[in-house]
Amino acid sequence: MSEEQKPLYGELVIPFSIQKESTIQEEETMEEQTRLMIEEAAYYLAEKRGFAPGHELEDWLQAEEQITK
Repeated sequence: MSEEQKPLYGELVIPFSIQKESTIQEEETMEEQTRLMIEEAAYYLAEKRGFAPGHELEDWLQAEEQITK
């Protein structure tokens, strides 16, 4: 182990490739959770209007704005 990679007492050194893979998976999971939250919020917005057709994009964009705030 090089001088740069020596862990401090009690620390675990995780190779960069594993850290990167883990971070990518976490980001994908967060994106999926966010998409599901937006989908649910859009559903409730549509329900509020009685599911009148032609407002799907409007519902999605409004839900996206609510969730990402």
